[in-house]
Amino acid sequence: MGRKATVNLNLPTGMRARKRKTRNGIVTWYYFDTGGKPRKEIPLGNDYVKACQKWSELLLQKLDKAHQVTFVQALQRYILEVIPTKKSKTQRENRYQAKNLNLFFGGNTPVLLEDIDAGHIREYFKWRHKAPVAANREIALFNHIWTYCRPAHWGYTSKESPSKDIKRNKEQPRDVYVEDYIYSTLYKYGCQDLRDAMEIAMMLGQRPCDTAKIHTDHIQKGVLTIKQNKTSHALRFVVTKRLQDIITRRAPHGGFLFLNNRKRKMTTENLRDRFDIARSLAIQNHPEHAEELAQIQFRDLRAKSATDKSLASSEEEASKLLGHASVNMTKKVYIRRTRPLMPFEHSDGEIAEQT
Repeated sequence: MGRKATVNLNLPTGMRARKRKTRNGIVTWYYFDTGGKPRKEIPLGNDYVKACQKWSELLLQKLDKAHQVTFVQALQRYILEVIPTKKSKTQRENRYQAKNLNLFFGGNTPVLLEDIDAGHIREYFKWRHKAPVAANREIALFNHIWTYCRPAHWGYTSKESPSKDIKRNKEQPRDVYVEDYIYSTLYKYGCQDLRDAMEIAMMLGQRPCDTAKIHTDHIQKGVLTIKQNKTSHALRFVVTKRLQDIITRRAPHGGFLFLNNRKRKMTTENLRDRFDIARSLAIQNHPEHAEELAQIQFRDLRAKSATDKSLASSEEEASKLLGHASVNMTKKVYIRRTRPLMPFEHSDGEIAEQT
């Protein structure tokens, strides 16, 4: 058994990094280790991204000859080639999900793609029984990796995904609704940054990441345009007097509306920290509402905005506000209250006359 690597742990299996002295100083060159004795290494160049691409091509050639592709090998290629093309948040989530997939299908005896069947997927759900929702997301990633393994992409297998007919864990959509008195309580204990962010989140109904990135350059001729991070859908909002007041107060000379303590664009983490402080203060001072307050997160303001919009106008208008392509998504996940029903009442004396 060879020595366990202690450096360059980010490199995929079979890639080596070597320091080389050049006229411009020390440069890192990458090589593909073909294995065997004597060792043979194929140069991949000194550009990490291009080296990874060449590594994938050489690995594919090697695997094609052996016809012994494991899921872990396919996963490594997916991490190098596919995940970097996704949004930053999705990349972080996928890398975390990949660790669990690698742990289950890897280990001392990595499972061959051709040997994976529905039984493995059922066992995976049992293995991840303490995190049923996360297990659903991980198997969704497994399914996407398998799609790339099919003939239309990498050609590792012609089998359909073993997860195709396996029932996923049941998920319950979040149903927390921020009542007006709870909103007022949180607003009372929030700093000015949080108060303004809460108001804008309520007015525009956008995700925390899209709320935090608003810049005055996004406003042209009285219209604020927000390009959603998740969908790239561009929404246009009329800058009302109340919205303009907040913008003027926050960025009188232009720039991002929300800045952190270092005067840089505020992140969603910065926003969440401010919300957590306000919620803790609210719980301390209003223990009678502690249970309700403890459940609230900043992201719930998007659902409150959609719900209140639907009650004041319509579900279709609420869907447009959130930037959804289908009103069904808005109704299923974000509208958390319906219009109150009028109770049925007999006219005065009607029953008495019948008796």
